[in-house]
Amino acid sequence: MRHSEHDRLREEVGSWYRTSLPELGYHVERRRFGFYRRHAENPDSGLIIVGALAPDEVPEFLSDATSYFDQRAVNIWLDDKKLDATLGPALVAAGVSRDSENTHLAHVGPCPERFQRPDITVERITRDTLMDYVLVKLKGFASEDSPPIEHVDQELDVRGSELARMGRFLIAKMGDEPAAILGYYEGGDRLIFNLATRTPFRMLGVARHLLCRVIADSYDHGCRSVVINTDPDDTPIKWYRRLGFTDEVYWRRNYLFEPARNPKLNRR
Repeated sequence: MRHSEHDRLREEVGSWYRTSLPELGYHVERRRFGFYRRHAENPDSGLIIVGALAPDEVPEFLSDATSYFDQRAVNIWLDDKKLDATLGPALVAAGVSRDSENTHLAHVGPCPERFQRPDITVERITRDTLMDYVLVKLKGFASEDSPPIEHVDQELDVRGSELARMGRFLIAKMGDEPAAILGYYEGGDRLIFNLATRTPFRMLGVARHLLCRVIADSYDHGCRSVVINTDPDDTPIKWYRRLGFTDEVYWRRNYLFEPARNPKLNRR
């Protein structure tokens, strides 16, 4: 089932990654081979969304990426499935690592009922409680082990910048224990980009509590759409679809280019 504004929304979501968003710290430059993006608070955030690139131009493209991002690792997105089929093999042959897919699904309703549990409380994150959000997020996407301090500091910088602008973050607690988080960007089209539950609190309805609350709140505030991004090979996508996220409005294949580990590039 498609969103009633599928075509507009498809263009809108794609533009989010191709446009500079100084309010979120992102700078984008249009270059010959696509859109080059980085985050002001994170020098290792290099990203290229490929535009016009032929397979025989891959060596020149990788040389340009190496120079532009000062030999740092850079993520490469191919957001067209036909382009991925033809260009992907050439990137891999040149030493670029093929990574996961990502999809953005628009909610097409009906709006789910707010899922309530009396033992779950939800709090809006402030600058003073941002560390709680960061720790739950890092543990939810990894393990209960204490995350490396450099990962914590990086998350605090990025999320702090977002919180001061368009980012909105929620944390769910069971009793006094932080259990799950949800992050989204405010706007006429809301994007949910973080939803994570710590291992000890999974399968207890905590994430559902958060997600249904945000969907309902979005429609209450007159949002045109609610979009969530996820790995199409990950188990949660089945749950998202059951809640009404069924229209794919953006897709990409992720690749990772690491110049320092690329013998083909170093030999040139």
